[in-house]
Amino acid sequence: MNQKDKAGQRLMLALDGPELDDATARFLVEMRVGGICLFGRNITSAEQVTQLTRDLQDLAARHGLPPLLISIDEEGGRVSRMPADGQDWITPSQMAQAAAGDDAIGVAAGIVARRLRKLGINMDFTPVADLNNNPANPAIGTRSFGTDPETVARRVAIAVRAYLAENIAPCVKHFPGHGDTAVDSHLGLPVVYHNRAHLDRFELAPFRAAFAAGVPALMSAHILYPQLEPSNLPATLSPLFLTRLLREELGYTGIVFSDALNMDAIAQYYPRPDATVMTLKAGADIALPLGDMATQQACLERIVERADELDLDTSLARILAVKEKFALPPLPADPDRERADARLAAEVACRSVTLVGKNSLLPLSGAEARPVVVDFELPVASFVEEGRRAGPLLAQLLGERWPNLQFLTTSALVPENEAELVAAAREASVLVVVVRNAQRVPAQAALLEKLLAVQPRAVVVAARDPYDLSLAPAAPVRLALYGDPPVSVRALVKALFGEITITGQLPVKVN
Repeated sequence: MNQKDKAGQRLMLALDGPELDDATARFLVEMRVGGICLFGRNITSAEQVTQLTRDLQDLAARHGLPPLLISIDEEGGRVSRMPADGQDWITPSQMAQAAAGDDAIGVAAGIVARRLRKLGINMDFTPVADLNNNPANPAIGTRSFGTDPETVARRVAIAVRAYLAENIAPCVKHFPGHGDTAVDSHLGLPVVYHNRAHLDRFELAPFRAAFAAGVPALMSAHILYPQLEPSNLPATLSPLFLTRLLREELGYTGIVFSDALNMDAIAQYYPRPDATVMTLKAGADIALPLGDMATQQACLERIVERADELDLDTSLARILAVKEKFALPPLPADPDRERADARLAAEVACRSVTLVGKNSLLPLSGAEARPVVVDFELPVASFVEEGRRAGPLLAQLLGERWPNLQFLTTSALVPENEAELVAAAREASVLVVVVRNAQRVPAQAALLEKLLAVQPRAVVVAARDPYDLSLAPAAPVRLALYGDPPVSVRALVKALFGEITITGQLPVKVN
């Protein structure tokens, strides 16, 4: 390989659309690209994305490039890139899996891995190893397996081993920990004031477990640790974290990815080409300078210009070793296996539904005179999400059981039609309130209080973060769902009507 070839292998790029058109193909060849990260805009159907990944690998082979790492953020729950015809493939969130039990984590990871193999995707940016030890964290929440370091470490290792068993490369994230912050790194630069002893006791435990399980890839966090980093650099750009701590002290030998360099935690302070070189110099093997073609092209040119400062060969050897192991042909279609996986995902979802506190109302009856549901809609809570409305499916399933259902919606962020909602709740024979991140939205929390004040026969469902249930301590029933993909919505309805036994266990503390 020449210098430009080696530089291109150290970049993972983004595409604008769902097809490999001529302009995109020329761009990727010119970039000597090493990998592609897929997002929702690149995926319209299972058939389409399978063709896209095939076209991408064929392009690389025709132009003398190594096979591509084709990655995705398919965590389950609210972080999924699955297309419209693949919504039922979305597994429950990591926190929901934890609520269902450790064995559910391996089952869910296996389901996702097999699905990705069929689509021609060979790497998943998961599991999330962050401890969600700050309930106000807007970026992690139900993406985490919990708060206890030893428990989360065990669960991360289970997920890693399950992915490896299916020949998908898992990429553990976000090193050295994104859990104890109240800032979303997509929108700003989070600062964590912990010292090294705290980091060893808490944040690093899940990463150590992932390393012991053989994880081949890791993603950095755009987090500032001022007590540890004397140069005041975010971990993604810090040699202290990506080389001294990660490589030299923890002994990690796999490949290191930066998180996306277009996130505001980095982009507000560092131009993309500068950040690309900085993360590679700090110890990352592959940078993600996501953006338009011109921006990504500038990042490659900067790597070539600064190649003498970068150890291209050492990183290249690590990258090629991962490609040799995981850049495999797609699995053939297997309808029987897919149906079995759908059943397994549904079972995990049913086992994850959690009753918090007492139950003085369930199961609900299909003969209710005036059932009312108030659904606080929140299609997108963070830039890591693609956006998906859970309300229509919930309304459909409840309407099948309650023909006289009054299903009312309002925004979770800026609730409206308050008078209508309160009046309907007052006249209801039973009320189901579905909240989403109400603890972080005072207007939603205030409206929830008013609804419960006028209707004592109420079920409160925390469809996102379970911490919302602390806002309704006296409610007759409080249920945690940990995310609202279709499998979890179906499980919720079954739980409400006593069609399943509620067995989930809280992975975090709820007051």
